[in-house]
Formats: sequence, structure tokens, C-alpha cells
Amino acid sequence: MKTYALLFLALCLSFSGLGQSSLNRPQTPTPPFQYTIEEVTFKNIKDSVTLAGTLSFPDEGSNFPAAVLISGSGAQNRNEEIMGHKLFWVLADYLTKQGIAVLRYDDRGTAESTGNFKEALTQDFARDVEAAVDFLNTRPEINKKAIGLIGHSEGGIIAPMVASNRPKDIGFIVLLAGVTIQGDEVMKLQKELSLRSMGSSESYIKQEVLFDTELMSIITTTPLENLAESLKTFTKDYVSKHPDFAKNKGMTPEVYTNTIVTSYTSPWFYNMLNYNPAEALKNTHCPILALNGENDTQVPSKENLEALEQLKSSYPEKNITTKSYPKLNHLFQESTTGSVFEYGRIEQTIAPYVMVDISTWINTVVKKM
Repeated sequence: MKTYALLFLALCLSFSGLGQSSLNRPQTPTPPFQYTIEEVTFKNIKDSVTLAGTLSFPDEGSNFPAAVLISGSGAQNRNEEIMGHKLFWVLADYLTKQGIAVLRYDDRGTAESTGNFKEALTQDFARDVEAAVDFLNTRPEINKKAIGLIGHSEGGIIAPMVASNRPKDIGFIVLLAGVTIQGDEVMKLQKELSLRSMGSSESYIKQEVLFDTELMSIITTTPLENLAESLKTFTKDYVSKHPDFAKNKGMTPEVYTNTIVTSYTSPWFYNMLNYNPAEALKNTHCPILALNGENDTQVPSKENLEALEQLKSSYPEKNITTKSYPKLNHLFQESTTGSVFEYGRIEQTIAPYVMVDISTWINTVVKKM
């Protein structure tokens, strides 16, 4: 799993180390279901990966619009299960009841899907999504002109990648806490927000932001093959000048330096920090709905929605709708601080009105097709 603790809390959703909550999860769907559920498999032929998932669609009617659910960072199963919350199952259940077919699947190398998750980049996950779209195009129940993508967190990076590459096949995309600015900028913002949500002092936050700013500058200007040595030199020098920096994290200077080098030289992480979604978004011509929570400490709402508003201003012909929700966190739960440590203590999996907004928007867009 891609787990970097405070090094990368913002985009990483594999929080196994945070513990499992014993709270109820009242929104998790329970039978009987008033729609068809089918366990399916489909292949990403290019990468020799078989994806296993669940397709749900209404019992009555035909020619249904459909959505592929794209998970966030970390090895996720088809339910995007996090601390007992099954976000994608709850969302799929609601959307299917509103007449929208939904395909959700286990990430490659996770649960019942084959492949190697640890060696995959975001672009590799995009090819898995394309395979999901190809699969839906073989299904007689699906309206081939109304297949869309719903991406959460890193999935919000992947959706425009696919939509820009397959413009004739994607009818709409929904970005749930989607990243629309370059990864290094997200990293700096998320560090500040995460630390503040945990009550860190302003002096400590300032020191962390300063360190990250210099760190990101190295990562975005250094080839991956030279990065380990550059990070080692920089971190050792920084820690020697700021002796309490590593100590405040409960690490020796040597351990902290090794942690930085190991974490930031991951090919996936390096790729993420250097990737700018702007080009894919510019080349996405289908309708876009972008939703963000204002308590999100992982993907900051203000900056990411502003990037889309600027895109819309530059290209007024684009159909872009944005909305931010007060008090909602990265999982779109009604929250107090937005801290990741709050997720498991909240019974709500996703605020119901967010699902209403998603389904209403999709069905409105589909009627105009």
C-alpha cells in the first residue's frame, strides 16, 4: 500500500494504521436490493490485468446511463472501503436507485483483481478505467452515449485523463475531491491544512511548509534516477541546521533522512508530484461536475475549484459545474475538523445531499444527450 503517514496524508486513502472504528455504518446497503447486481470481470489487455467488480443496474427499463467509479490513492477494493466506510457501495446503491447503472471494481492487484499495484502509475490505472469503459460498451443494458466517470481524489485525476484520451466514449465526468492542480502544490497545501486540523502550533506549521517548499523544488527539478542522492544531501543538511526538526517527529536524523528518501523516490509518488492535470482538463470536452468539501484537509477545496473556474473563464464553451460544501471532509462526511483521524469516528459514510446532487446532475446531462 502507498502509505506515507504525514508525508502524504492528502492523497493517500489506505489508512490501515489509523485503526478500525467500532461505530455503526448505517448507510451501508443491506438486502433485499430492488435492482440487479452482477459480479463481473473484464480485461485490460494491454497490461494483462483482469479486473473484478460489481455491475448494478435497475430491474426495469433499458438503455441506462452508466458510471464507472474510480477510487483514490492506495490499494482500494470495489467499495473504496476505509475504516468500515464503504463509500462506493453506498454511492452505487443510491445512483442505481435513480436509474443509473454503476460499475465499481477492485484496483489492480487488490482483492479479486490481478496485476501489480505497487509498480503501477496513475497512467496505468487510467488504462484500467478504459478497460471498464470498453466492458460497459459490450453490455446491452447500457446507453453507449451516456457512459461517464466518477473519480474520487486520485480518481479525479484519472477521469480527465481518460475523457481527454477517449472523447467519443465518455459522456460526462464527476470529480469528487478531485485534484486539478499540480501534485507538488497539493502536497504543500495539504501539509498545512492537515497539521492545522490536528492543532499544531503555527511555528511548527511554518517550519514544515518551509521544508516542504524546498523539498518540492528539488523533486520537480531533478530526474528520478538522481533524486535519492539529492534528497539525502538536502535532508541531512536541513536537519543539521534545524536539530529539533527530526526530533519533533520522534526520529533520529538518520531515520528521518532515510524515510524522506524512501518515500519520495517511489515512482508513483514522484509521478504524482510532477503531474499537472491542467492539460487533460483542457482537452476534456464532456460536461464536468466538480464537488469538494470545505473541511477537506487532503485535497484543498478552494485552490482546486479555482483552477476549474479559471479553465471555464478561458474556455467559456466548456460545461463545467463546481460546488463546495461547508463542513464536509475528504470523504464528504459532515465533520468538525476534517482531520483524517476523524473519519472512523463519524457514523455517516457520505452526506446524502451530495449523492442527490450527483444523480440529479447526471440525469439532467443525460437528458440533453
